Amino acid sequence: ATELVVHGRTKEQGYRAEHIDWQAIGEIRQRLNIPVIANGEIWDWQSAQQCIAISGCDAVMIGRGALNIPNLSRVVKYNEPRMPWPEVVALLQKYTRLEKQGDTGLYHVARIKQWLSYLRKEYDEATGLFQHVRVLNNSPDIARAIQAIDIEKL
Repeated sequence: ATELVVHGRTKEQGYRAEHIDWQAIGEIRQRLNIPVIANGEIWDWQSAQQCIAISGCDAVMIGRGALNIPNLSRVVKYNEPRMPWPEVVALLQKYTRLEKQGDTGLYHVARIKQWLSYLRKEYDEATGLFQHVRVLNNSPDIARAIQAIDIEKL
């Protein structure tokens, strides 16, 4: 391997924040002669900087946080503000047009609802949209609901 990404929790610990161990990632990093990339609980620029300081790693990998903040990579790398809600809606609108041909209709529906659920953690505006979409059961209805949002009025 030319590099290694280490997630600072065990499978049994799951996604529970209190179990993240950036120090353990640092101990692994000290034993290897290849770049070690830290992963786990990277939600913003501050948490990335804290992880780098504790682990000694030169880089971090983001995961679920990118579902909460679509431009999280730029937030983490450049300390940019999170993507404005109208831009997030534009991404949602684009995603509704990308439904995989041959899908039974359940996968796409579930992914949009799941993404909206993640977005609610960072965007208050996502709550109303999620409430509206969660009762819809097929991709065309969800796509119409999301496409009907006028970004210019947000």
